[in-house]
Amino acid sequence: MPSTLPFTKMQALGNDFVILEEKYLKNPLTYEEIRWIANRRQGIGCDQVILIKNSSTADADIAFFNADGREAMACGNGTRCVAKYLGKEKGRIQTPSFLSHFWRKGENITISLKEPLFLPSQFLIQEKIQAFPINLGNPHLVIFTDDIISLPLEDLALSLQPPEGINVELAQIISPTVIKARVWERGVGITPACGSGACAIGILSLKLGLIKKSPVFIEMEGGTLEVAWEENSPPLLTGPATYCFKGTFDLP
Repeated sequence: MPSTLPFTKMQALGNDFVILEEKYLKNPLTYEEIRWIANRRQGIGCDQVILIKNSSTADADIAFFNADGREAMACGNGTRCVAKYLGKEKGRIQTPSFLSHFWRKGENITISLKEPLFLPSQFLIQEKIQAFPINLGNPHLVIFTDDIISLPLEDLALSLQPPEGINVELAQIISPTVIKARVWERGVGITPACGSGACAIGILSLKLGLIKKSPVFIEMEGGTLEVAWEENSPPLLTGPATYCFKGTFDLP
């Protein structure tokens, strides 16, 4: 018998999510079911499926699943969408890798992310550029360049993938407070925006002295996110989160 499930579709700067509540599931979602939900031709379509679970210590406990079916450990834009979904002025969300505090900031949602883990930079000889690894609960590799358009982002990202995968960002400093960026997400591909990717870029720009003062504004294809960060503190991510539509579907 088909299992009819209610869902909510949300997006943050074009980064889109299908949100489900665990209480409606009869069985855990399978790898194949997640891929079907995320499929833009056969299912609902999204970058990630987000599962909301009850929590005794936070307002919600959430799990992220990339479009390829694999679980992700962090997602800034997805966490902000869940914060809006919960309908509270402020609160806490337990993600797979950290406890996020959230609050409304005008029409936007601000969340805290995991304190960054900095790793040694890598020099990419074939491109004559330097790449900076950073972990915010999920791994990122940030490349600062004078021209984010001319570099072949997808080819470059695929060539840099370790077995566990890594998100790759191209970043171009435009002004003392603004950085333009392009993002390739593991398990998804090129996306119009990425919250944790914006944080990775903003934090590294401050750490390396490329930007002198927080906050940093990260301009991506889908729009702009604000990143605030100081040493030995969790980064703060601010931006919009929007409802697309709600409905029900039957798992195949």
